[in-house]
Amino acid sequence: MEYEPIKTQLDKINTKIKELYEEAKELKKIRDDANEKVKEFKETREAINTDVKNRIEEIRELKQKRAGLLEEFKMMKLTKNQIAEKIEQLEMQLETSATDMDKEQALAAQIQSYQELYKRASELEELNETIKEMSDSISVLVNESSEEHKKVLENARTSAEKHQELLIAYNEINQLKSKASELHEQLKNLKLQEISQDSVE
Repeated sequence: MEYEPIKTQLDKINTKIKELYEEAKELKKIRDDANEKVKEFKETREAINTDVKNRIEEIRELKQKRAGLLEEFKMMKLTKNQIAEKIEQLEMQLETSATDMDKEQALAAQIQSYQELYKRASELEELNETIKEMSDSISVLVNESSEEHKKVLENARTSAEKHQELLIAYNEINQLKSKASELHEQLKNLKLQEISQDSVE
């Protein structure tokens, strides 16, 4: 076999190996970046999920509190508006009727107890509002968590694909290296033959 064609073939293989190493380097970078993103998106997703769990627990406690207040108002069969009317009525009575001190004190005590009730009715309204707002915020967070999960899956897929491509590239590099070794051996043998022929002549 001629020396030059082997040398040319070997050069081509070495060039191809170099190109494959560059490609492998790029694939490795893409894979590693994807792995880094997987980690980041997982952390974000976990933080969101923890937040959701905490909010659900908070809502559970608020609902228990609300259940107690609802029970109280059910038993009295009174609404917030009815309580407000009753306070107005009693205050009017206190202001307009000329009653003795005992009756005035009794009316004042009654007004105070209805005002307490009114405060609790307002608290119930606020609880309902807070529970609704928190439930809405949980829905938003669940959507965000779902988005982060999609990003985790996308990047995990990218990482797996690039890893496969990387294995294929390394496999090709190894095959080419072994072919280069064979050609290198042939060149060495040709050189040795030339030297031994030169010395014979």
